Amino acid sequence: MPYDNNALVPLLVNSGFTYWLYRTTDTRAEALTAGYFAGAAARFSPGDTMLLQASDALTLTTVRVGTEVAAGLVVDTFAVPFRVNRSSAQRFRVVQLASAVAMTLLLAPLQGGFIAGGNVSATATVAGPVAQVSFSIRDATGTTVRGPQTATVSAGSASTVLAAPNAGTGYRLRAEAVGFAALADSSAPFSVGEAFALLDQGGFVLLAEDGGRLLT
Repeated sequence: MPYDNNALVPLLVNSGFTYWLYRTTDTRAEALTAGYFAGAAARFSPGDTMLLQASDALTLTTVRVGTEVAAGLVVDTFAVPFRVNRSSAQRFRVVQLASAVAMTLLLAPLQGGFIAGGNVSATATVAGPVAQVSFSIRDATGTTVRGPQTATVSAGSASTVLAAPNAGTGYRLRAEAVGFAALADSSAPFSVGEAFALLDQGGFVLLAEDGGRLLT
């Protein structure tokens, strides 16, 4: 298409110098042919600069005297552009907020005087979210000989009664919080004695179980 005077716009005018912008659908080569800007000869001055936005390129060129055509500097072409590809990885983190919950389990002292065939009363004081306590009796080797027996925690306490083991020494009572295996307590070692022998009385004589005389 021919030169369009309305498409020629002065961007900067200062001291006899003008910086022009010209937009056209013609190609760069067509716009730079001799006589293309003849209709703007009265508006141009030698030394003016033009930003030529053609259909295939963006060119910075100058206005010269006569029929000489300045090729100018090609700033950009409207072909496939140069591209910079970037890749990125999305990162995220998970922060878990938690608050500490205090839990304690403490066995009450045992009452002495255990005998084989009798009972062992066990009580544990509990603090924290513990619903049940498991009680057991272990021998000197750590083997469980009575229990485990589960008791429900009520008002911060859990109690049960276990059958006393055979006569011996080194027994321990153990209490564990159900669901929290690390929360446990063991008693001091205790002993279990033999059951008492039966006595009989014949007249004024006390006899042992085998009939032997004990006291007159």
